[in-house]
Amino acid sequence: MRSSNARRGVLAGLAAGCLAGALLGSPRTVLAAVPPAYNVVNVGSQYGGEPYIISDPAGNLYDSSPSLGAGFLLSTNHGAGWTGPFTADPSSGDTALGSDQSGAIYLANLAGGDGGPAPLQSDVFKTIDKGQHFSQGTPVNLPGKTCGTSCSPFGVDRQWVDGYIPPGGTTDSALVVLMYHDFYGASRIDVNISTDGGKKFGNPIDVQANFAPAAAQQAGIVNADSLCDTVPVGVFIAKGGPHPGRIITAWIAADPSAPATGCNLSQAQSFHNLIVAFSDDQGKTWTPQVAFDGGLFHDASSPFTGFTLDNQGNPYFGFTMNLNADPATCANTNTPPAPKCEFDTYVVYSPDGGSTWKGGAGTRPPTALLPPPGSAAVPIKVNTDQGTHFFPWIAAQDPGHVVVSYLHTGDLIATDLNGKEHPGSCFPAACKFPGVWNLFASQSANLNAADPSAVQFATTQVTEKGMHMGDICNLGIACVPKVSNRNLLDYQTVAIDPLGCAHIAYADDLNLPNNLKAANQTAGCFTPAPIGGAAPEAPWAVLLVPTGLAAVWYVSRRRRGHSLPAAA
Repeated sequence: MRSSNARRGVLAGLAAGCLAGALLGSPRTVLAAVPPAYNVVNVGSQYGGEPYIISDPAGNLYDSSPSLGAGFLLSTNHGAGWTGPFTADPSSGDTALGSDQSGAIYLANLAGGDGGPAPLQSDVFKTIDKGQHFSQGTPVNLPGKTCGTSCSPFGVDRQWVDGYIPPGGTTDSALVVLMYHDFYGASRIDVNISTDGGKKFGNPIDVQANFAPAAAQQAGIVNADSLCDTVPVGVFIAKGGPHPGRIITAWIAADPSAPATGCNLSQAQSFHNLIVAFSDDQGKTWTPQVAFDGGLFHDASSPFTGFTLDNQGNPYFGFTMNLNADPATCANTNTPPAPKCEFDTYVVYSPDGGSTWKGGAGTRPPTALLPPPGSAAVPIKVNTDQGTHFFPWIAAQDPGHVVVSYLHTGDLIATDLNGKEHPGSCFPAACKFPGVWNLFASQSANLNAADPSAVQFATTQVTEKGMHMGDICNLGIACVPKVSNRNLLDYQTVAIDPLGCAHIAYADDLNLPNNLKAANQTAGCFTPAPIGGAAPEAPWAVLLVPTGLAAVWYVSRRRRGHSLPAAA
């Protein structure tokens, strides 16, 4: 059960967020006098790897994980308490969540082939009543559960999903997109599209085979960079701004000019290309764009990058990369890695819906290639400390308002000659600290500042005791036995609710018995703002200020709940 200190912490956070909205007005900003703080709660005793968290337009939080099957846990009180699981299918691999403006939730999972042409397929389930009932999307040409919603002849892997209600429509006429890459073919990016709210989905569409003729130059670059291996990292549909209904897919890629590791499922190459492709005609044609290319031997696959849209439909990547590393120094496992070998956390963003990309100040590393047209030349560095930064994720609110979450250890990790993390290179017997990882959150309210050198991040160490020890293996079956494990699987995630507060879902294998945890922001939230162009429910608007003032009075009379200090 949640402690009284935890309850007071959340109450104080709501008070701070409410007063921010009442006193600051527009433009929205971060309260400079209130540094970001978080309160950690137990979500469930499930194993908890790869939790995916989202907020619907009313502020309800949903948290999925493969350990739950195709299902999720639900919080209707801003992350303080969780119920469930609400399950659509008890058997599942990867999971992902999306929402439309009505609050309908779309749940995509990786499942068996159900007798179809390939052993891996993805299903899409929908609920309009917070998990009490689910409906399943079916292939338009093969009704029934015959080969999964994806119905791909090659099998699929790492799916993502989102929904959007066009003007004048309802959730029954929502545009829904399922994205993945084919797993037994050429690792190409595919989507299935539904225009009836997720009831029926069309056949797989090969995004890379349908690039718009006007984008021939970028198409050539993107197809060359994606010939070897791809990792899908997200799909969203713009719900506000100048391009409502725009579908934006994102992936990272390792091009064939990388060291000769072969194009195969090992994904041993360095994934240094961050790519988007967007469609304004419901998936018929796509405009590609390289967002950032870090150059050979620089890897952004730890193993995923974070990807999101703000409420005006502008996309952001949050990623980690050994951007300044060189293989001669950093692949020498006989000596401690040099500081330049470290994986740092970065952000690049687009101010115009994905057409062009911007980064930060500074000069491009000498080992990096010339940036492709329209891409960011230099990314914005988030962290200021040294060590290794893995498992990045990003959420956005207004343009330039972002929260980036990631795991950090003070140890530096050796890489192989391709720039990939060396399996087993950081474990208790060989690590200085020894290999203790903590969850961090950094937020900025001026990421889109006219002067890139003026961008500021406020960083908070969220976990106090550490949440993992030893090597984090992101290489699947290539993990080193008894040295590394797959307890965390491949990512943690962050979402921002309509009150402007962040919520981070992560796995913890040190502080048992509850493996699945959530960190709820209690101070320093952004000013309340709608997510995806949808306003909070009416009672919130009426009660925000009175509740905030009452909470301030109550907390001032009681001992304050514990909150972690901001990191230097």
